[in-house]
Amino acid sequence: MPKNRQGNNKLGPAAEASANANLADDADINDQHVVLNAIASLKQDLLAKIEEKAIAQSAELQIQTTQIWTELRSVVEQVNKRIEVTEGRVSEREAAVSSHSDSITCMTSDVTGMKKELATLRDRCEDLEARSRRCNIRIIGVGEGREHGKHPSQFVADMLRVSLGLDKPPTLDRAHRALRSRATQDGLPPQAFIVKCHYLSEKESLLKKAKEMKSVTTPDGDQIRLLPDFTQALSKQRAAFTEVRGLLRSCEGVRYGLKYPAILMITTSGGHEASFSDPKLAKEFVLNKVVRKAS
Repeated sequence: MPKNRQGNNKLGPAAEASANANLADDADINDQHVVLNAIASLKQDLLAKIEEKAIAQSAELQIQTTQIWTELRSVVEQVNKRIEVTEGRVSEREAAVSSHSDSITCMTSDVTGMKKELATLRDRCEDLEARSRRCNIRIIGVGEGREHGKHPSQFVADMLRVSLGLDKPPTLDRAHRALRSRATQDGLPPQAFIVKCHYLSEKESLLKKAKEMKSVTTPDGDQIRLLPDFTQALSKQRAAFTEVRGLLRSCEGVRYGLKYPAILMITTSGGHEASFSDPKLAKEFVLNKVVRKAS
């Protein structure tokens, strides 16, 4: 017995140390369990709070989404209404444009017809005015005031009888000065006399007689010219042949004349006859067929 006690006494410190170590390990394990439990509890708390916040945010997000959808739906409805109104207006405008297009087409056709009719009426008026002047003579160069105190028709008839050497005065229906202001400055030509003969044949004979005389002088000493009384438009048409007539004057054996209203008649030296109402065509004919052949 005493020996065993001594042996136990010898192993006591080591066993005590081992026991202390075991106790320390158990304490560490207990501490770990406590920490793990604390972590698990904290995790649960965090998860609960996260879930709570997530639920709250989800609810708030759903509310906001609902509000946004409501606003968007309202805006879309307004836009749709405006689109419907716009489509209605566009349809009205399309119908109006279609109607206007038809009206414009009709008016274009009407205007085209009116233009043709206007051109025809203008030509007829021009022809009527020109024909109403066919018995007229324009006398240029009679001094201002020569007819003072006399009847214009009688004055002109006596002047023509003496100036042209006629057996009797021509029969005149009327005579008057041209309708423009009287020449008051030196160097300005006097107003022309417009004379209407009673007979066309007598008017033609007066013009022919004046052309044969080349220079006609009145008893008062005025140098006068007798010309047909054409309208302004007809005068321009006839004046357009002036250049061609100048070319024809230098061509020997060529006869030409300006026929009423404005038709140039040409007879070449070879007997070929041609007529032109276009001055350009007449000039080409003269240069190619008359002047070149003569040269």
